[in-house]
Formats: sequence, structure tokens, C-alpha cells
Amino acid sequence: MAQHRAQPREEALSFGSYWKLALPLTLAGLSGPLMNATDTAVMGHFGDAATMGGVAVGSQIFNTLYWLLGFFRTSTTGFAAQARGADDRQEAALQLFRPLVFAGLVGCVFVLLQGPLGAAGLDLMGAHGQVESHAAAYHGARIWGAPAVLMGYVIAGWLIGMAEVRWVTLLYVGMDLLNLVLTVAFVTALDLGVSGVAWATVLAEVTKVVVGFLVIWRKGHLRGVQLRWQHLADVHAITRMWRVNSDVLVRTACLLGVFGWITRQSALLGPEVLAANAILMHVQLIISCALGGLGNTAGMLAGQAIGAQSRERFDDTLRLSFWTASLSALAISLACLVAQPTILGLFTPLESIAQTTGRHFIWMVLFPIAIFWSMILECVFTGATRAGPVRNSLLVATLVFFTTWPVASARWGNHGLWMAFLLFSLTRSVYLHLALPRLLPLAFPARSREPVTA
Repeated sequence: MAQHRAQPREEALSFGSYWKLALPLTLAGLSGPLMNATDTAVMGHFGDAATMGGVAVGSQIFNTLYWLLGFFRTSTTGFAAQARGADDRQEAALQLFRPLVFAGLVGCVFVLLQGPLGAAGLDLMGAHGQVESHAAAYHGARIWGAPAVLMGYVIAGWLIGMAEVRWVTLLYVGMDLLNLVLTVAFVTALDLGVSGVAWATVLAEVTKVVVGFLVIWRKGHLRGVQLRWQHLADVHAITRMWRVNSDVLVRTACLLGVFGWITRQSALLGPEVLAANAILMHVQLIISCALGGLGNTAGMLAGQAIGAQSRERFDDTLRLSFWTASLSALAISLACLVAQPTILGLFTPLESIAQTTGRHFIWMVLFPIAIFWSMILECVFTGATRAGPVRNSLLVATLVFFTTWPVASARWGNHGLWMAFLLFSLTRSVYLHLALPRLLPLAFPARSREPVTA
């Protein structure tokens, strides 16, 4: 296969250049939660409790579905970054169009199976009455955007791998703003209700794909590339892609299982504990998104270093990622400790719930310290397209969680539940740190005896 070489301009890695990449990716990572929050918030202002509940239930169904399929973004980033590091424009183009085809097909399958998928989702969420009918209307409209959502994951992941982080941020922020404008217009001006909220999100997702293609074309990444069907259908390449995808899928399923179990146990502990733990889970999600931007940066740079077979740049990436993420984790922990009353006030005006949350907030202070290295190394392994250790780390961590939880909860109640979650998070970091030396012979076979530095 003929190769078309690109010539990326690589600047030396420093804390400044690292943050230049990480900040836009952090903002982009907040896009998904913000879009779903927009849908619920609009109905909260212009609808009633039933419509708000229907949108919340419908959004949660899609949150779960699309989170499970987030591998379309993460694996594409790794493969694209390696192609860019190797200066291989032809391979980079294949790493865009190959997952795009599969993402579009999977999205179309969801559209075709929207009836049973919607029924199963509503049954799992336990929706009834008017909430169920509004959630069904939301699902029936938003499911048509499934192909665009999954293709958008591929485009965003590919642009990250190609170091076009500014455009990724603009895409996500622009989509959020467009979604907000369309949602308000469809609900207030056109009186489309719940369906209008869903269609606004669908249009924003389709627009993201169209604009993403235009960015790729205008940046010249596909210039001079000629693709043949036999290249797209290469069995070895497809098998390798789906091996990484399946590993990331198992990882995400483990996370969903643990989060779902925390919610279930919270409900058994009473409404105040359920509300308090919901706030803590929101704080945990925000912290994870913040550190996730650093992880995406590490994965992109690691993939490029492996593609270029530059062990020096890989070591620089690990070193900068460790110190940047560790200092950021300490800063976040300190902010949670100092600003706890302010943070709780943003989530609830109810004193009893705020007090219950405050009694357990120490776990959010400790959480960034436990999870930061895992957030980096998960993306480094995925950027290396070696996601098996990521899968295994979650399997081991999940075992630790479900082993620790019954003992700790029986002794310390809700504190025991969060202690098990903290050990779950810490196990992920420890496992991947121990697995890191085994990555090097695979990523840099010519220099496999050199020690890893971070």
C-alpha cells in the first residue's frame, strides 16, 4: 500500500505545551453531561414534573447506551495518533473511515431496533404513567440521532489523535450552544414539548458530524489519499480494532455496574442518603471529566510517540502526565476541602441533604488522589492500542469493590460504601502502574530493555 506522508510539526513537550492541549480537551469532555443537563433544565423551566421526569429518564437511557459505546472515540484516538506519529496519511485516513463505517452501521441497527430497545430501557428505569409516556416520546425522537452520535465519536476521537484539539473543543462547545438554542426554540416558540427537546439534540448531533467532516477536509488531512475497499475491509486491521473496542466495552460495563450498585444501595439507605449520594456521584463525575482531559492528552501524545517509535517522547509524556495530573489532583482535593459548603450549596438548598452530603464529602476529597494515575494510564494504554490491561484493571477493581462493600457497609454504613468505591478507584491506578513495564516491549520492541520513567 502506498503511503502518503504528512509532516506534523512537533513542539518540545513542556508543562505549557501540555496544558495547551489538555485544557481544550477538558472542556470538550464536559460536553456530554452539559447537553443532557440542558435538556432536563429546559423542561424544568418550561414543563411540569412529569415532562421533566420523562426527559431525565430518556436522557439516562441514552447516557448508558452511548457511554457503553464510547470505545468508538477512545480506540480511534489511539489508532489515529499512531498513524500521525508514523507520518502515514494513508493509514490515518483508514483509521477514520474504517470505524466510521461500523459506527454508522451500529447506529442504524439501533434505529431499526428502537421498539425493543426503548421498551427495555423504560422497563429497567422503572418509569410509569405520564413519566413513561414522555420518556417514550423522547426516546422515539432521539434514537434517530444514533448514527450521528456514534459517527461523531469517531470524528472527535480521530481529530484528537491528529492533535486538532482546538477544533474538537469548538465542535463540542458549538454543539452545546446550538442544542441550547434549538431546545428553547422548539419548546417555547414551536411548542413541541418533549419531542422538541429530543429533536433539538438530534439536529445538534447531526450538525457536529457535518461540521467535523468539513474541518477534516479543510485541514487537508485527506488530500492525496486514495482508499480502496480491500484496505477498509482488511481483516487483520478490523480484528485489531474490535479487540481494543471489546476491551474498552468491558471496562465501561464494569464502571456502569459499580455505579448502578451504588445507586441501588443508596436507595436502600433512605431518601436523604440517596439524594446525598447522587450529589457525590455528580461531583465524582465532574472530577473525572476534569482529569479525563489530562488523560486524553496523555493518550494522544503516547500514541504519537509509539507511532514515531520515539521512546524519549513517550517517557516525556509519562513524566509530564504524572506531575501535571498529580498536582491537579491535589489542587482539586484542596478545592473540595476548602469550598465544600459552596459546592453543596450549588447542588441543594435543603439543609438536611446538605448535612448528609457533607458528612460523606471526605471521600470526594480523597477521590482525585486515588484515581488520577488511572485516568492517565487508561488513556496511555488505549493510545498504545493495548487495552487488555485496562479491561483487567476494571475486572480486578470490581472484584475488590464487591469483596470490600459488604464488610465495610455492615460496619460503617454509607461510609463503608464510599470506602469500597475509593478502594475500587485506587486498585485501578495500582494495577495499571504495575502493568506499565509490560507495555514497553510491545510498544517499543527495539528498546524493550530500557526501564520506564515517570
